[in-house]
Formats: sequence, C-alpha cells, structure tokens
Amino acid sequence: MSGIRGSKRLETFSTKLSKSLQDHSTEIFPPDAQKQLRSYSMREVGDFIGINPNTFRHYIKTYAEQMPTGTLVNGNRRYFTAEEMQQIREFLWKEGKITIKEYRRRQSGEELKVVTVFNLKGGVSKTSSGVSLADCLALRGYRILLCDLDAQASMTNLFGLSPELMPDMPSSYNVISYKNPMPIREVIRKTYFPGIDLIPASMDIIEFEYETALSFRDGKSGSPFHSRMAEALDQVRDDYDIVLFDTPPQLSFAVISALFASTGMLIPLTASMLDVMSLATFMDMAAELMKVVEEQDQDKTYDFIRFLITRYESGDQPQLQVASYLRTVLGDSVLSNEFVKSTAIGDAANTKQPVLEVEPREMTKSTYERVVSSISGIADELEADLRKAWGRE
Repeated sequence: MSGIRGSKRLETFSTKLSKSLQDHSTEIFPPDAQKQLRSYSMREVGDFIGINPNTFRHYIKTYAEQMPTGTLVNGNRRYFTAEEMQQIREFLWKEGKITIKEYRRRQSGEELKVVTVFNLKGGVSKTSSGVSLADCLALRGYRILLCDLDAQASMTNLFGLSPELMPDMPSSYNVISYKNPMPIREVIRKTYFPGIDLIPASMDIIEFEYETALSFRDGKSGSPFHSRMAEALDQVRDDYDIVLFDTPPQLSFAVISALFASTGMLIPLTASMLDVMSLATFMDMAAELMKVVEEQDQDKTYDFIRFLITRYESGDQPQLQVASYLRTVLGDSVLSNEFVKSTAIGDAANTKQPVLEVEPREMTKSTYERVVSSISGIADELEADLRKAWGRE
C-alpha cells in the first residue's frame, strides 16, 4: 500500500482550511464592509475621561453649545461616539475643567513611550491583552501606534485587515527592510478606532531574518538591524504618546529591533506551574538578549519591566497559588490586576472584536463588567508607570 507524501497532504489541508477561513471571514465581515466602533454610554464616557457622572451632566447642560452632547436613545439615555469623547476631552482641557491627570497626553519635553509585549511562549494572550489595553488607553485619550511583528498577523486581523487578501499592503517588514525600506508614514494605517493607528504584519516579516543574516556577511546594508525600528519611529515621534509592539513567541532579529526601540516591557504569562518552570529559562534567554541590545547602546535602560498574569480564573485554586507564588518571588514587578479568562473575550475575537468594542447588551452584565474591570485595572497600573516615567509623580 503506497502512502501519501507529507508535503502534499499538508498542502491539501492548508488549502482547504484557508478557503474555509476566507469564506467564514467574508460571511461575518464582507470585504467591502467597514468596521465601526460602537457608541458609549454617559457613564462609560465619564469613566474614560475621569470625571464623575454628576459633573459630566452639569458640563453637558452648561456647555451644550460648545461641545458634543451625544445622542439621546429612548428619550433618556445619552450615547457618545469615540470621536465625540475626544472632542469633549479637548474642550474640557482647554477650559481648565480637567487636569493633566485626566487629559493624559504627553506634554512638551516628555518622551514617546514604547512598550514591547513579549514572551517566548505562545498561548499567553499577548495579542488579546495588548489590543484590549490599547483600546482602553485610546478611549482614555492617548494616541496609540500599534505595531504587529508577528507573521501570523493576529493583531492586524483584529482590526479588520487580512494580509492574505491584501498582498500589496505595506507591513512592518517594509519599515525595517534592507531592500528599499518605506517611510513609516506610508505604512501606518488609520483604523476605525479613534486614537489608534496600526502598522500591519504579514508573512514578509520573516524575510527580515534572512536579510539580517546576510547583512552580517556583506557589512554594507545601512543601519544595523537592532536600530532600524528605533530610527523608523523617530519619523513619527511627535505623533503618538505610546507605541505598543505585538511580537511572535520567538527570539528574532525583528523582536530585538523592537526591544532596542522600547522604553518598557510587558511580559504576559499564565499562572500555571509548567509555565512558571519555563519562565526562568525564558528570563535567562531574555537577559542574554538584553546584553546584546545593551552592547549596542551602553545607556540603554527601561522605565519598567512588568509581568501580567493572563487567562486568569480567580476560582481556580492552583492558579491562585501560582499567582501568589509569582508575586512572592517577583514582587511588585507582577501587576496586581490579572487579564481574566472569559468566554466573552473568545466570543468577541471570533468576530474580530476586542471586548471594549462589543455592545455590552450582547453578553451578561456581570461577565462584561468583570472583563472591563480587569482591563481597566491593568491600564491603571500601566498609566502609573507612564506617569512616573514622564516625571509627573
């Protein structure tokens, strides 16, 4: 009995699965459709801006002719778009009704903050936690640039872009490529989410690894690999408050370039003893990686390196014990808030939507509030690190 070549079988599986996924994606999100962000309730807007509901209602009445007042639904519920939220924040800042704590954006003399979400292990919710955090920070008023460095392009897909259907779309590879690199402004794409721009990913990012290896041999390829991303970001340094890198679970030249450009690091990990056992190995490898980065820049330092426990279930006793163990060993480097495990996160991802983009009425109130509380708590802690780095506290 003759067998089937493995390459042929795998190619058949790939073709079937790719076709099925494209059909599924087209069904839930047609190519000619444009993703739209939902509107937010008056209470949500108050929370994102940082003012209490009574004060917000007073401002709506007092400044009805000078700032957006939202849209009334059912005669008594007022909803605002994210664009209106931004306009309200700008107006209140100019009128002196909110302070720098509520306005948040970096001021003159404050440096752009660049954070790499990084772990060598897959399945730790790097992308979902990173995008959820970016959504929350953007709704709080920060100008965010997301950069996808993962060839799987999960972050890119969450924003409604499918590299496999857009083969000519410039990606993060084009920013750092040795072969005719593109100006970063030509690669950045505006998203449907006000306050968030995106540098998409594609399979092409793998080419950067080969190009870098060749650059070691010829020594005539322009800027060294580790500084290429930092130099690209210099072109848009005044346009954003925070840059967030989503990385693949591997030590690649592209990841090193992101880490060289970064001022902070966020390491997601699950509260499982198997993952903790591999964490020490990861940390040792990361330390060796940092030495390579530091050899290129003796003054290279980080504002913070933080660990985020992900896929967390508070009722899971083993997870509770491992989380406690991590905090005992690593101390305050572990964020106090966890990125919880919830079917709401998975269900939202199935329709290419992070949780903060989903209509709350589409899930039970307690489930939604638990996830939003988790994301908000993480954002609070990261904001504290940013304010400290900016010298505000």
